[in-house]
Amino acid sequence: MLLPPPLPPQPPLPVRARDLALLLVLTIIGVLALPVGANLLWPNIDFTALTTVLGLFVAQSVVMMTLTWLVALRPHHLGLADIGLRPAYSGWYRLAVGVGLLCMPVVALVNLALQSLTGGPVENPQLEALAPEGFSWTSLIAMLLLVGVLVPFIEEVIFRGLVLGWLRKHLRFVYAAPISALFFSVVHGIPTLMPALAVMGLVLAAMKERSGSLWPSIIVHGVFNALMTITYYTALAGAAGF
Repeated sequence: MLLPPPLPPQPPLPVRARDLALLLVLTIIGVLALPVGANLLWPNIDFTALTTVLGLFVAQSVVMMTLTWLVALRPHHLGLADIGLRPAYSGWYRLAVGVGLLCMPVVALVNLALQSLTGGPVENPQLEALAPEGFSWTSLIAMLLLVGVLVPFIEEVIFRGLVLGWLRKHLRFVYAAPISALFFSVVHGIPTLMPALAVMGLVLAAMKERSGSLWPSIIVHGVFNALMTITYYTALAGAAGF
């Protein structure tokens, strides 16, 4: 299959390892502090309510993007375009949709292989957070916007824009891609999902590398997340008799 043409390569990122390390530490602190702060401000807050879950997700996203700007981009006078957020050739967008759809069965096969090796089911605790109050159309639409649009955008900026971009300054792609994929899987903090997340990380890194833009990897990530969410809500709707 002939791929669309890539964009011209960009200059190596001036971002340093200590910038990324500081960003990681501050992000972990910020993300963990949000629920603690919410509990202090509202002692009777219900962390299983849809509005609370959505509020925390959005607040965490804002914290991550703000820290990314303050720690990694602003000190080096970088914009989002400098780390790959620039328009790609149109063929990459069509290809990204197809790749995002294909990732669903690929990830399912990875999880089945892990299940056969471990002898137990591969549980995904993230699914429960997607529907804290069970099935509703409001919840489905809100989660599609969150995990299908906002989360892929932020994660691709950080993992494929900054992390992979920094690695590519020092390593060939064949080495940088697995390292970034491993980091992507470990940071999610869910051991049973790490193999599948690592495979996704490789696919997303390849899309960024071959296209020269973050948008194709954002689309792959968004399509995959949206399809997973729709599949989960379809199961919930069937169980609830909708």
